[in-house]
Amino acid sequence: MKNIILTLLIVTKSIFLFAQTEEAKPLVNWLSIEEALEKNKTQPKKILIDAYTNWCGWCKVMDKNTFSNPNIAAYINQNFYAVKFNAETFDTITYKEKKYVNNGTGNRPPHELAIEILKGQMSYPTIVYMDEKSDLITAVPGYMTPDQIEPVLIFFSQDIYKQLPFDKFKEYFELTFKDSVKREDPIKWRTLEEVSTLMTKAPRKVLIDFYADYSPLSKIMHKATYSNPAISKYINDNYYAVKVDALTKDTLDYFGQKYINEGKEHPFNQFAVTLLQGKMSFPSVVYISESNQLISAVPGYMSPMVIEPILEFFSKDIYKSESYDEFRKTFKSQIAQ
Repeated sequence: MKNIILTLLIVTKSIFLFAQTEEAKPLVNWLSIEEALEKNKTQPKKILIDAYTNWCGWCKVMDKNTFSNPNIAAYINQNFYAVKFNAETFDTITYKEKKYVNNGTGNRPPHELAIEILKGQMSYPTIVYMDEKSDLITAVPGYMTPDQIEPVLIFFSQDIYKQLPFDKFKEYFELTFKDSVKREDPIKWRTLEEVSTLMTKAPRKVLIDFYADYSPLSKIMHKATYSNPAISKYINDNYYAVKVDALTKDTLDYFGQKYINEGKEHPFNQFAVTLLQGKMSFPSVVYISESNQLISAVPGYMSPMVIEPILEFFSKDIYKSESYDEFRKTFKSQIAQ
């Protein structure tokens, strides 16, 4: 009997320890700095560095509450090489062909690399963002909940930091996902069939917004960019506008040509694949001439300030005689700052 009880205790303890091990396995695919830098040489991706210390309580809370969130972890794994970096490690680290060490000076001495990438602001946790060339973008100090870090991750991973400040993007993000007030869509969106008919009677340029429901930037562009009064008015005055779900399984009819979603090699409708020329990123905006000729496909999220000159560049045929860069030098925005 004693042997049976002892065996049961051992088995129970083993199961408990195994369960603990499984539970402790992080959802984020953490790498060392060296591993992330090496991967970035052959498969470029942005790098996210979680700078922590062993004594930092909020670092542990962020691990438990934020990085263990399945949606946050999945987004990080897809868009970043994620690094766990002990800011007080005594390891020698090579970054940009320079060796960094911990000189061990003072109480709780920081590593030289931590000092550099945190710009001397030694507070923890701090999340450091690097671009695809492993160059520093910025360091964001402080504990963040899943809701707080989500727009930050999108802001850096999708290069939005290159076109507008974070506070403005956060405003757009919250308008899209946290504003429960229903508002009338200011854009006169039409179907492809309607546009086909209208183009035979009163030709004008066509703007086709290709979106995907899984893309948060598609939603932000619809809710925050197209709702801008100057943008919606310009589109309504100068274009026939169409919204197309790039993954729709509906048969689409445009000028008598039918497009289907075969659902075999990829999940996209043939219409999206054709007009985007196989470059499937969302949102993407396609511009078509009055004679139904493809002018251009412009990929990526665009804030009101970014899309405004593009709309005029194509609507007024400026693209036929001038480069976009030259046009931008003289363009005057109508958007209230």
